[in-house]
Amino acid sequence: MKRPVLLALCIPFMFSASAYASDFKQEASQIAKSYEACYTKQDPACVAALYTKDGVFINATGMQDVATAYAGTFKAGFNKLDATVDEVWQVDNDTPAAMGKFHITGKNDKGDALDASGTWSAVYVKSDDKWKIRMLTASPAPPKKD
Repeated sequence: MKRPVLLALCIPFMFSASAYASDFKQEASQIAKSYEACYTKQDPACVAALYTKDGVFINATGMQDVATAYAGTFKAGFNKLDATVDEVWQVDNDTPAAMGKFHITGKNDKGDALDASGTWSAVYVKSDDKWKIRMLTASPAPPKKD
């Protein structure tokens, strides 16, 4: 007797959570496209504008100011980003999260090719009626074994 009642209570939540994730995946994909565009322009302020005012970027070197981190990345010679949004989930009613893969390329000042890839995850919040990144973590892929 308890099973049908529990199932009846859970089914609407399962569909609404699924619909939420599906709707937010489109939002996250649009943010990723904007991120790629800012990256191609090599514009640290443009990238930083995708984050909340107190947003943070965390990579293998630690937590960094977004604009400062990307100014260094562009100075090193990276100039192209490809990003995918592979999974989206709801942290709570007002906080979605997403994860995916990234691949960055470019050339250093000597003309040598730069190439890095890995996995990213992000938490988003509404700010000024727009979804913004509150925290993004980028983790490089482990070196390939020969």
